[in-house]
Amino acid sequence: MDEPAKNWHVGLCVLCGLPGAGKSTLARRLKNSINAYSVVVVTYDDLITDAAAQWETAGDSGATSCPSEGGSEMSLWKQLRQHLLQFIEHLIVALLSSSTLKAPGGLTGGQWDRFVQCLEGQGVISAARSDSHHFLISPKLSHIYVILDDNFYYQSMRYEVYQLARKYSLGFCQLYLHCAMECCLLRNRSRPHPIMDKTILLMDTKIEKPNPEKNTWEKNSLILDSSQGVAVDDTRITDLLNRALESPVTPLEDDHEEKDRDREICAASIVHQADQSVRRLISETMQAMKGSVSAQNIKQLAKELQHAKSRSLDHLRQSLTGKTIQSLRTDDIFDVQSFFKAEKDHILERYLHTDEVQYCQSQEYCLTNPATS
Repeated sequence: MDEPAKNWHVGLCVLCGLPGAGKSTLARRLKNSINAYSVVVVTYDDLITDAAAQWETAGDSGATSCPSEGGSEMSLWKQLRQHLLQFIEHLIVALLSSSTLKAPGGLTGGQWDRFVQCLEGQGVISAARSDSHHFLISPKLSHIYVILDDNFYYQSMRYEVYQLARKYSLGFCQLYLHCAMECCLLRNRSRPHPIMDKTILLMDTKIEKPNPEKNTWEKNSLILDSSQGVAVDDTRITDLLNRALESPVTPLEDDHEEKDRDREICAASIVHQADQSVRRLISETMQAMKGSVSAQNIKQLAKELQHAKSRSLDHLRQSLTGKTIQSLRTDDIFDVQSFFKAEKDHILERYLHTDEVQYCQSQEYCLTNPATS
């Protein structure tokens, strides 16, 4: 039987930035140096990358934890992130109700086991009985900060954590580590299992820093330069953590307006991601077409591709109109890349045909007028 609920104070801290920025190092130091409350560190790489590798070993050759341009890789990556968010929510419920921690229905595989090991290793839980499906929360805990260590490069990723804080009236804050790209790359290369440089470079083009001036939900945010490391006793960090824990997010009684806002934020993020993706396609196309299309046509080609991008994004915006926040998170939305690629192929076919005709005409002229050639 569950014990009566204790007076828990729980905070969620999103620790974000590029790979190699120093997030995991700072998280470990915070855990070992803060005495005012217990700190639990949830490192996404340990719980998502390993899970993806396990799926791959089991036969899913497309599995990966790194963001890609689409397909099964991105679907698996998103799915594992959603599973981890569910695990964190179950931990929050167990803390707030002083009840046992239980796995979400149907999610007792390898990723859940790693999550449990992460919590057991930090003294947060212990097995309630031999079946290892129910876990007791440590009675020593009262005030607790859960630090989520991940890149969180899209605003929408961080907003999902904020929604969790709002749902249960928790403290919420964000620590963003800004680090010079060369420093990130050097640190990453020195790791036992580095990721590819191009993944970090791609992430740098996508990353959306906290913007408290634009988004009120990001008001408890701190951006630190970590190129030379971050002092764990920096009073700005402790002030941020204390302020967020003392002023938890207030749940909304009538969330109709907030749901509309959620949908707008999510839709804006989807459009932004699509825009970045199509921009890369245009850049790749222009590079590939150099030498195949005449100099006088290359500028016009660039204009037409930009117009095609605008049409693609307009179609996407129209397809998002009226959708709920839940449906926006699925893959069942307008496929911008497919639409743009079809437009691009049609444009290129016309330009290549035009230049080929012009080339043939010039060759024919040279053959019929050898004196002027």
